[in-house]
Amino acid sequence: MANVDLLISVAVWVIGLGMTAAGMEMTIRPPSQEKTHRKWVYRGVFLTLGLLFVVMNIWSKQRTTAREQSERAELERERKINEGNIKYMQGQLDTQNKLLASLTANSDPKQVATVLAGLNIQRSTLKRETSLLCSDMEQWFKEREKNNPPPTIAIPGKATQAENEAQNAYWLKLQAEYYTKFASRTLALLQQYGAKGVDVRMLEQQASVGYMPQNIVLELRSFANRLDDNGNLKQ
Repeated sequence: MANVDLLISVAVWVIGLGMTAAGMEMTIRPPSQEKTHRKWVYRGVFLTLGLLFVVMNIWSKQRTTAREQSERAELERERKINEGNIKYMQGQLDTQNKLLASLTANSDPKQVATVLAGLNIQRSTLKRETSLLCSDMEQWFKEREKNNPPPTIAIPGKATQAENEAQNAYWLKLQAEYYTKFASRTLALLQQYGAKGVDVRMLEQQASVGYMPQNIVLELRSFANRLDDNGNLKQ
């Protein structure tokens, strides 16, 4: 992305320099009344460079806006994760406070040992991270379909070449956006499930190349449902 922005900036600078050079050429050697062709050449050069200048500036603005929106979305996702971590830690502290209160009121060695063991429980966050990713995906799918609905086929089962091309372009764009937003998170979670013995080889291979299975949310939720609160596979 940075290389493209740099090329746009260079192109804007070169176009501006070209317009300046053309203006200087017209000032130094203005075309005479007899050289009508030369006048139109100057006009064509100015018009072409001017249009390119406008297009490049609009493109640069669009990229800047898209980048800012992506950064805001990433900040919002991090905020949600941080809020979840804070709530999780608060719950852990509340549990430990209750256990400590029980410890101070109890002198039975066996019960004290049980309470101390409870203090050392480390809850897995894999289920929560999976739930958050699924929620983010569903929200993204919903908003994207609302703002950019998929192309339709006039006669079901008899799509024209143009309709097929439109659907293919839509799907490729969807895959590219998915790869940017969710591929790395999905792959990281799948690798954790694979380490626990869940068969995720096919999904992991697809996620590694940025492919988005249509049922990925259902698959992830089914994996999460197979875990207990400690992150272990249920027997």
